[in-house]
Amino acid sequence: MQTTSFLKKLDRGVIFTLFAFFIISLTFIYSSQKTGFYGTQDFVVKQGINYIIGFVLLFFVAKLDVDQIERLAWISYAFTFFLIVILKFCPASIAPTILGAKRWFNIPLIGSIQPSEYFKISLILLTAHLIKKHNELYVARTWVTDLLIIGKIMLITIPPSIMVYIQPDTGMVLLYFIAIAAMLYLSGLKKGVIAVCIIVPVLIAGALVYLYFFQPNIIFKDLIPLLSPHQQDRIIGWLNPNGNSDQAYQTEQSLLAVGSGEAIGAGLGKGTLYVPEKTTDFVFSTVAEEGGFLGASMVITMFMLLIYKIVAIGYSSKSIFDASICAGIALSMAVQIFQNIGMVVGLMPVKGISLPFLTFGGSSLFSNMILIGIVLSIRKSTSGYMFSKRND
Repeated sequence: MQTTSFLKKLDRGVIFTLFAFFIISLTFIYSSQKTGFYGTQDFVVKQGINYIIGFVLLFFVAKLDVDQIERLAWISYAFTFFLIVILKFCPASIAPTILGAKRWFNIPLIGSIQPSEYFKISLILLTAHLIKKHNELYVARTWVTDLLIIGKIMLITIPPSIMVYIQPDTGMVLLYFIAIAAMLYLSGLKKGVIAVCIIVPVLIAGALVYLYFFQPNIIFKDLIPLLSPHQQDRIIGWLNPNGNSDQAYQTEQSLLAVGSGEAIGAGLGKGTLYVPEKTTDFVFSTVAEEGGFLGASMVITMFMLLIYKIVAIGYSSKSIFDASICAGIALSMAVQIFQNIGMVVGLMPVKGISLPFLTFGGSSLFSNMILIGIVLSIRKSTSGYMFSKRND
């Protein structure tokens, strides 16, 4: 009876969407490995196992009460931060460097574990916890109290972000700051503080765009050399693909695959173009090649529906803690989807950012399943309050 009651409280739309992603992921990973040089590896079976584990994690987390999840905030933060730190100093036998990046533990019988993926969960939980406690302590908001909460969150975000950046994993650091930006916006910051937080990054981005068009030497000779060689290749291949065919090869192949799909695609299993990392970060190129514009649009629509459900659950929640979590998950996931699809079609530079629920791999899938499990836990706890006014 308790299990039946628990399942009834879950959002069926979210569960159905995840099951659809499960089918889509296996289908296009199978097609992708046919046009890649992957030896005898069977990514489909491994991804199927990953999804089974992912659903177990999702239902386990969803069954927890939100209060139980909140009590894990500091513990999970300390543990995942510790893993990020020791990763830097582990030998190659435990933490190998793959494609210029040292991001994974290689555990026998378990496989690869990427601590930075799980740290995203911890950071979102702890940020929401700090915002909740701050709002309880400072009912009357001032510039001082707003700067205080920003300072607290920067204190827990910047040190681990530096460690993740030097792995290097710029994309994951971006997702950290996107998540906390959404959460801070909901925390009740004064409009002046929000304006400053928006203006500063806009000015920086504007300055970089100006330099690219009017002072390109500063970009290519002064700024890009500050990055790691791996990052330099990706940025140069994106900014100047015609003059850097080696660095732009992955993007060019991806564009050919996407373009060849045209309106309705070549058909399932009929893709022929080789794209490096086609089963992982570039799996959307297979979706577009075999499903065409129609198939790609359907997948994007499903992502939009999932994000809408997360936002709706957060809006209908009972507390600022719940709403902040949903906001952080929704915006970081939306940016992750945009970045991944953007790099596949050449709009964004190539980064090691997976496409949620479709990319082959355990860490990305598990962490996203846990995040959705937290959202379902919030939905379960507020099932009697849906579409009612939220009380902060």
